[in-house]
Amino acid sequence: MKLVVLKERGSTVALAVLGVFTILLIAVLAFVFISVSEGRLLITAFFAFFLLIMFSGLYVLMKKRGEYRRAESFAGLSGFSDSGLTFPEELEFETGTLEMRGYWVGSGRNRSYHVERNFLPGKRERASKVPFMSSPFKVAVSPDGTGFVKAPAVRITDEPYKNIVVLFFTDEGEVRGSGTVTVVTESDSAQVNYRGDGKFIAGTVYSTLTKARRVKVVLTAEGFEYEKVIGKGRSFEFRERMLPEEKVVMVGTYGTVTPRMVAKALGGGTVLLGHGEFIIRGVLDVRLRPDVRAEETFRVELRGEEIEKGREFEEEWGFRD
Repeated sequence: MKLVVLKERGSTVALAVLGVFTILLIAVLAFVFISVSEGRLLITAFFAFFLLIMFSGLYVLMKKRGEYRRAESFAGLSGFSDSGLTFPEELEFETGTLEMRGYWVGSGRNRSYHVERNFLPGKRERASKVPFMSSPFKVAVSPDGTGFVKAPAVRITDEPYKNIVVLFFTDEGEVRGSGTVTVVTESDSAQVNYRGDGKFIAGTVYSTLTKARRVKVVLTAEGFEYEKVIGKGRSFEFRERMLPEEKVVMVGTYGTVTPRMVAKALGGGTVLLGHGEFIIRGVLDVRLRPDVRAEETFRVELRGEEIEKGREFEEEWGFRD
């Protein structure tokens, strides 16, 4: 089992840089206030405005660092295993599902990353341990953090660990489905034969290309605007894992966890993992023309009695108001 504490790297450096700039700005303000006699009030107001921005940034960074330390402390005092989680003491908590969606707003230097979070509680209880939640999950996140996460989770409601969240990602499941994706133009054609192979989607590609440079096999999911390339060439085989290599538990705080953190913990790059329906596409990369695409779907399901739960999980996808 793999344990990950969810936090952003670089926060220490950012805090140090922002602190140095704040000190320099205060020094300049003090020098101007002493040396300049005319327009002192206007200059002071100008510098005070930027100091307010600096202090706001320092406050946000320090608050985040405090939340990261709380998560690290909880993880260090708790016990984690394939069978479940043991708390440092008896605590009140909710079990349920954490939904997150990450997206960017603005452009250029004004671009900022936003996250919508929604915890769907199942039941509330008080105990000193909780079994590993081997329920369906789904992760579809691009390298910049755009995308969504839906995973079984525990949310602590007791102090001093209030709003600590523990996310569970099981390695159990099986890729189901097989078929052929045929993509054709006037002068090019390709067949993508795919099949479920345990926890992998696998297959072969055969093509006859005249104008197209190559064939790509990509994966995506409904509601996800990016594609993950899992193979490219003219004739080749492909094999892509759809579930983690081992069980993964992630610990963070409700206000700081993001899809970008989760994706990085699951290997980085474009991450498409979990249960439910996924899309496999054959893509003809044609010179000086838009790519030509065709697609089919396949499913990743938990075994036995968990299959129906997985279907219900997928049907319930979406943020609640």
